[in-house]
Amino acid sequence: MLTVLESTDSVLNAAWKMVADSRFSVFDALISYEQTAGRGQYGRSWISPQGNVYAAIRLPYTAPFNNTEAALALSCCIVATLADFGFDIKIKWLNDLVIEGGKVAGILLEQKGEKLVAGIGINLVSSPDSLSLRENAALPATSLYGVDPVVARNLTPEIIVENLADRLAKLDLGSFSTSWRNEAFSRLLWLNEKVCLDVDGSLVTGVLVGIDERGGLLLATGEGIQTFMRGAIRKVSE
Repeated sequence: MLTVLESTDSVLNAAWKMVADSRFSVFDALISYEQTAGRGQYGRSWISPQGNVYAAIRLPYTAPFNNTEAALALSCCIVATLADFGFDIKIKWLNDLVIEGGKVAGILLEQKGEKLVAGIGINLVSSPDSLSLRENAALPATSLYGVDPVVARNLTPEIIVENLADRLAKLDLGSFSTSWRNEAFSRLLWLNEKVCLDVDGSLVTGVLVGIDERGGLLLATGEGIQTFMRGAIRKVSE
């Protein structure tokens, strides 16, 4: 079921209210044409002008969505959905999606007990300008319209989210709980390139060589291959 709102403070807040009222089942989706207080990772605000995709989808609390690999597994589903429309998307660990060098989408997962809701923002028709981005953002922002206006002008938030929810509902979760890793690996941004990882202000530099079965980032450093479960990465300029 898809619920459409004209405006809300946050699609995540609206979704959780529906969960509390037993009106938001697994794989149900909600979109709003506008958010007045959208939120992103680490408590950041999410700029939410009309025309873009602001969605919440309830996910099943089962593998691969009940562990640390959930964001990457969901990223694979979003990438596959946008690929159906002709967009070649990369996954920037841990929960950003990138096209032609610009961030085009982000994911925020929220869990309450064994209930899990994903907030998804996709820049369909517009993207924040450089002055609106946080200082030292790893990538500029872009939109699907900016990449391919012919295709994007025929898309709507409803079309994208309905296709994504349908893909999720049709997943063979038993198979997907093991296959997501290969899918994510094939789309991993900066694979085999030198990156810098900021973990709570501590910087680690190494070559990005992959992800493990828990969604951890694998970096080849001077101390060998190390695994990291959190942090923000950027490419190191040679």
